Amino acid sequence: MNVSAAVFACRFTGVVGILASLLFWNLYGFAGLVFGLLSSMFWFGLAWHLQRGSKSQK
Repeated sequence: MNVSAAVFACRFTGVVGILASLLFWNLYGFAGLVFGLLSSMFWFGLAWHLQRGSKSQK
């Protein structure tokens, strides 16, 4: 697996999730904003985990 591509994809999805959370804030209120930000945190956390794991294997 190309780890740098996976990290990029996770970070890109996190940024898209932040944009979606702004849309959810408009549609569903504060709960939608929190849900969107939590989902973005998941993707950024996954990117961090993948990047950290690849550095420890070298």
